[in-house]
Amino acid sequence: MANETHGLLVQLAAADKQGIAVPHWLESLPVAGWWLANRWQTHLAHPGALLVWAQHADARALLGWAQSLGRFMAHEAFIVLFTILVLFFLYYEGESLAQQFTQLVRHHMGKRTEAMLHVATRALRASANSMLVVGLFDGVASGIAYAAAGVPHAATWAAITGALALVPFLGYVAVVLLALQLAIAGAASAALLSFWLGCVVLLCGDKIIRPAAARDGTRLPFVWVLMGCLGGFEVLGLVGLVVGPVVLTLARELWEQRARDVASETNRIEV
Repeated sequence: MANETHGLLVQLAAADKQGIAVPHWLESLPVAGWWLANRWQTHLAHPGALLVWAQHADARALLGWAQSLGRFMAHEAFIVLFTILVLFFLYYEGESLAQQFTQLVRHHMGKRTEAMLHVATRALRASANSMLVVGLFDGVASGIAYAAAGVPHAATWAAITGALALVPFLGYVAVVLLALQLAIAGAASAALLSFWLGCVVLLCGDKIIRPAAARDGTRLPFVWVLMGCLGGFEVLGLVGLVVGPVVLTLARELWEQRARDVASETNRIEV
């Protein structure tokens, strides 16, 4: 990502010396094409326009944004490393810990809770597997699509797309950035083709692969899986991508169990 960002900035700086010409396809866009082309011609088409805009930007705000992004990335990297360390010890003592935890829960909350633990374990595995499968699918499929569209460094962009696609809808950011880079470089056909192919790949990953991979474990429709991933990510960060669908699976299981208990009590009273 750093290499691609540096390359994009170098291309922008080189183009700004001559003035960034209006792309020929921009005026043909429906509804807003003419207005966008006029704005481009006014603000970006003359030499040095981008540099002037950058000089008028608030340096403190840009520095603050960069610092916030750096702290966020460092924080998430620390969480990933700490999680790997904890997982090593959990797997090392996994069986004994699982048995002790099951006995403790059964003692304090009853035998029915053991079934809930089974549901939670099954949903957790399905949620994690679906996230990894979607990331791998989007990375490989987008790499093939980018190569077919003639994108430079297709493998790098495919890896970026697959990594971001772990979070629903975040992979589209990589697709848009790639299309913008190609459009600025003058490769309008490659930009349009890579954009549409990338969107199709991500759409298949989110709408088909993710629900199919998680269906047996979570038994949730796509909308519930999507709400669980996004809501969990908002509350818990990266861990919430896995925990969110698990919580909704448990909620659904408790709801169905309660509905069965109410129905059996009603039938018993009627008898």
